[in-house]
Amino acid sequence: MTRRGYNRISPVALRHTLETVAADAFGVPGKNVEADLRDDGGTLGAAISVMIPLPPLLQPGPGSGTPPAGGTLFEQTRAARNTILRRGADLNGLLMGTVDITLTGARQPHRTSRVDGDPHQTGPHQEHHEERRPA
Repeated sequence: MTRRGYNRISPVALRHTLETVAADAFGVPGKNVEADLRDDGGTLGAAISVMIPLPPLLQPGPGSGTPPAGGTLFEQTRAARNTILRRGADLNGLLMGTVDITLTGARQPHRTSRVDGDPHQTGPHQEHHEERRPA
């Protein structure tokens, strides 16, 4: 009997696939996601860390006519976990077990902030404000 071959998916390929699926589910760049794989009782388990951006702090609040984007952070994470479970199993062909998600490193994109009015103001009344951050 002739053996025709076999398929093998490396752990690195599995990890990169789940990181890409998770990045897509959270709408973040792939570099913001890390996954660790493990055997979860015969299924593929994963611990996924996602660095998410904070929403702008000076946006209109509730009642301003702007609906929330996708619900609470917990609802968004639950939906992302379901997407990771479904798409991960579809792409890898493996039964997915527990997927633990940790949201880390939340921060806003760096922007120059001004609290003194017109950013194009010139002259003797222009003030300079520095944002100080703890070390």
